[in-house]
Amino acid sequence: MWELGVLRSMGCTRRQITSVIVYELVATTLAAITLGYVCGIIVSVLSIAIFHIIVELPMKIELPWKTLVQIFIFAVCSMIAGARYGTAILFKKNIAGILKGC
Repeated sequence: MWELGVLRSMGCTRRQITSVIVYELVATTLAAITLGYVCGIIVSVLSIAIFHIIVELPMKIELPWKTLVQIFIFAVCSMIAGARYGTAILFKKNIAGILKGC
């Protein structure tokens, strides 16, 4: 909030501040999704491989791609909604109060 209060006191518009928040959230969300997907896929492939080695079956992997895409879409939508809600609250507050931490 303090960083956005400084941007607001410098004269940045709502659109510019919203863009800053969205870019920051995009970077964070995409990094988390990428790490989560990679780690999850590796663990699931290794678990499937161990199971198939134990039961002596040929290995066949089918990942739930529709679910992965839905999770990605919901994460992006919630990120955008959060950015808009956060900036709406920011612009209702006094700049001095934001910078003081009130």
